[in-house]
Amino acid sequence: MQINSLLKDLKEKYLYLLELELTDEIIGKFSGIKYVLLQGSNDRAKNLARKLALRFAKVHPDFFEPKDITPTSRYKIYRVGNILSVSHGMGNTSVIALLHDLTKILYYAGNTDLEYIRIGTSGGIGVDPGTVVITEKAFMPNLADYLPLPSLDRNINTPTCFNSRLANEIHKVQPRGLDFQVILANTIAADDFYLGQGRFDGAITPKYDLAFRTQYLEKVRALGIRNFEMESTALAAFCNQVEIPATMLAVTLVNRLLGDQVTATPKELAEFSDRSQLVAINYLNTKSDLI
Repeated sequence: MQINSLLKDLKEKYLYLLELELTDEIIGKFSGIKYVLLQGSNDRAKNLARKLALRFAKVHPDFFEPKDITPTSRYKIYRVGNILSVSHGMGNTSVIALLHDLTKILYYAGNTDLEYIRIGTSGGIGVDPGTVVITEKAFMPNLADYLPLPSLDRNINTPTCFNSRLANEIHKVQPRGLDFQVILANTIAADDFYLGQGRFDGAITPKYDLAFRTQYLEKVRALGIRNFEMESTALAAFCNQVEIPATMLAVTLVNRLLGDQVTATPKELAEFSDRSQLVAINYLNTKSDLI
């Protein structure tokens, strides 16, 4: 991990975004962490913590209520052994804000060997709904493979490749016989759910037509891009800067080549969401360093 060298002289006492006082007791709650699993919503982060406790600690959900170890309402952080299940909100800006404070407290707690894995949902591009995409490289909608990270009045173009070793290992260890596809591919992160992803069903009339959108989607598909979401470039750029291995597992809810609307039933959507979590659990199940 390559952390900001200025931190050692700052003697920081409070993390504003997580609302955490940096006492020895609080910092101790973040020591001994290896795996950080990031998800958009608080409920999904909590649900995953229950699954982790059942799988790795043999604690039934009826007897385990995950406890958030932060007082803030912005984000939720649950700990199960040496794994954190964290909610990050929606969009690149929310993710980057969280990652700064989360990574700092993990650093203050003495963690130097970490893996960050985002688990989420996405819109597919030429793949069936329910497919889990393990992202190798994240692109901006203009197909730049870097994120312009704001730095006062400048943008620092930061590469958005994920860690190939981690992505390939997660893919390799998935058991045979899964009733859904798990693929390695590339992803586009848009800053807007509607116009940024070429939808026609937002509140603002789009400036593109169906022919232009179809041409665009076919172009990105030819580049090995198989899904849209809203956080991957931020995660990849941040983790490249701090040298933390990272990747993303995102299940597709719709094939955007066929339309904008998610037509799966609530039961199907819940099952789809479980799939990306299962892929992460399958990976963790192969690890001998779980606590």
